[in-house]
Amino acid sequence: MKRTLETVRADVRRRLRRETASAVVICGSLIALGVLSASDSLPALHDDMRISGFLAGFLTGLFAVAGVITIRRIVDMRRALRDDAALRRLHAKEHDELQAHMEREIARTFIQIMPALAVVAIFAGALVGLEAMAAVAATLVFLSLALLAVKLYVKAGYRHEVAEDA
Repeated sequence: MKRTLETVRADVRRRLRRETASAVVICGSLIALGVLSASDSLPALHDDMRISGFLAGFLTGLFAVAGVITIRRIVDMRRALRDDAALRRLHAKEHDELQAHMEREIARTFIQIMPALAVVAIFAGALVGLEAMAAVAATLVFLSLALLAVKLYVKAGYRHEVAEDA
């Protein structure tokens, strides 16, 4: 299917709205975590503030990295919407077959080694403490459910595209 510049622009605008909403949620979560940490309102897990501080630091780092990546994508999309050449470059970069193949292989490999990574992460969490181990396990369960939700969402999107093309 040949895409015109206007359809690419509309797609980037739609994705920009979604990325902006993600950035707002990430920044709000980061601010809420910062306020809770600064006011010592985080509960002490088993009366040990070190573990709570460790978990808060881990989450802060996680939110900060996610926020930087999301904001970087927003900047790239805004730049592409202002300039047709940048829009073409963004579209070509996102639809590069070699890059897409590498990303699929990376994702496939990561999914294959995820059980081993989970065991290592839970063991490392156990070295810190029972609460850290439980937090790692809960995070892994959440990420697994999120992966399943993304997979179902993408499959539904493909089914919708195939139905439109038919």
